[in-house]
Amino acid sequence: MDSQISTEVLHDFSPRFLIYKDGRVERLRKDVIVPPSYDPSMGVHSKDVKISESASARVYRPDNISENTKLPVFIYYHGGAFCQFSAFNTRYHKYLNSIVYEANVIVVSVNYRLAPEYPIPACYEDTWDVTKWVLSHPAVTGPDPWISQWGDMSRVFLAGDSAGGNMSHNMLAQAAREGLLNQTTKIKGVILVHPFFAQGKLDEIVDFLTERKMGVMDPRFNPMAYPEQMRKEVVSDRVMVCVDKEDE
Repeated sequence: MDSQISTEVLHDFSPRFLIYKDGRVERLRKDVIVPPSYDPSMGVHSKDVKISESASARVYRPDNISENTKLPVFIYYHGGAFCQFSAFNTRYHKYLNSIVYEANVIVVSVNYRLAPEYPIPACYEDTWDVTKWVLSHPAVTGPDPWISQWGDMSRVFLAGDSAGGNMSHNMLAQAAREGLLNQTTKIKGVILVHPFFAQGKLDEIVDFLTERKMGVMDPRFNPMAYPEQMRKEVVSDRVMVCVDKEDE
């Protein structure tokens, strides 16, 4: 039996990943993982929580929260073109430590399956599992003690960069569609940092990463194709969109 690893490249999506003839995926931008920890310089605790068989999250909180204090809940979706990085990446970990320190919030950083091993829409399924899990904490008996004790579910914020910006919009829309938002559970704001959305045609890499060739008219990729539906689903008080000067 030939046990040699194939070096013949079948699909080249540099600088993101290569797929070899034997099916092996090599990511070209390395994902440096760090464990949850206490950061004494910022006074921030973190821990990892498994939500489902495929979805997990890193939860952050500030130190020395008084017993009756309720803090906003900030859900973050990492970027990486649906195929790179994780919630446990050192850059995201440091960034979210700083968010907790500066904003005095509870943070939930969402970890989801990556394409091409798990084609889109697997990432949406996982992010929804985590988002729904967070929104299930309006009472003190919710599944996570940090969120139950200190999270203010009337002040939830969604944020993400690139593919994560896309997911922020889609999680807001799905929460509205499924009736999870009410007087006690509210998404007060959404922050989209250079979000990925399609217009005209899908990027070659995103089209390749989809399981069923979802196409440019899929509302998850192109919400502007359905403006009336989009207006009904954008139910947060505020939306901030950050783009690069080269974005179209």
